[in-house]
Amino acid sequence: MKTGFFAALAALALIGGTGAPALAGDGGTNADGAPDGPSFEITANHVGISVPDLDASIAWYHRMLGFDLVRKMTKDANPKMVFALIRRGNFNLELFQVDNSRAMPAYRFDPTADLYVHGIKHLAFEVKDAVAASNELKAKGAKILLGPVVGPRTTYVFIADNSGIPFELIQFKGE
Repeated sequence: MKTGFFAALAALALIGGTGAPALAGDGGTNADGAPDGPSFEITANHVGISVPDLDASIAWYHRMLGFDLVRKMTKDANPKMVFALIRRGNFNLELFQVDNSRAMPAYRFDPTADLYVHGIKHLAFEVKDAVAASNELKAKGAKILLGPVVGPRTTYVFIADNSGIPFELIQFKGE
């Protein structure tokens, strides 16, 4: 891997500040006098992840990250889909398994290589201590893909779930 990738990831992590930004309009106006941003509030609800083995993923996210099963459903259509809503705190993951689905392309397992393809790149969970969290997950058998990368404002690490799908743990150290 090229060192430029690590620099790009570190720069992205530095943009984050100390937490998630507000998602509603600030009430200002743009140059045309039109409202700047939406007039409605939004709240993050869930991220959907396609997995090859739903039950194994439910168990992995519970054991490794503390997500609990809310409900499991089946859509008997063509193709058949089984999906589950899992939750930790006020955040949901929607895991789904679809008959005859295709495996994720190999490059997507590398969080740095995937930056070159448009689209959503990864899911990130904020933690108080990214190094300690990654050590705990590694001790439980999780695969560490990248890091921990320790910087002055953030520390982050990329982990693979049981299907190899990467996600990030990030620690913000304040301003």
